[in-house]
Amino acid sequence: MVTGGALVLLGLFVRWGVRTSPHRPFSWGMYSGSSKGFLWTSEEGDGRRRPVCHHELGLAPEGHLLTLTELHRLLGTTAPQVRFEGLIIGSTGDWRIRYEGRLLAAPIPPGAGHARLVAALRELE
Repeated sequence: MVTGGALVLLGLFVRWGVRTSPHRPFSWGMYSGSSKGFLWTSEEGDGRRRPVCHHELGLAPEGHLLTLTELHRLLGTTAPQVRFEGLIIGSTGDWRIRYEGRLLAAPIPPGAGHARLVAALRELE
């Protein structure tokens, strides 16, 4: 009986997690073979770095997946005015990117992506 109840709870948890929503604290898609982008830009004048806002790139605020292929497609349709650099970390590989009118991308060695992301986040504090 306990095993059956646990399986029902597990099934409900998986069903809840499959419904992705960016405004919930947990999204199944966040942990299942996805790629995330962390992009930043430098402020004119003082050189301070800040994260790039979704509206500056033409992204929907509920978007939670960013691959290199998707970023190429996005930049081809929106041509943002802001220069940026950043990282894409995920199931499609880890990439260091820079955009200054055209996109440049370099692969990050396997296993080094998370360390680079931590270092980039610390620099923005």
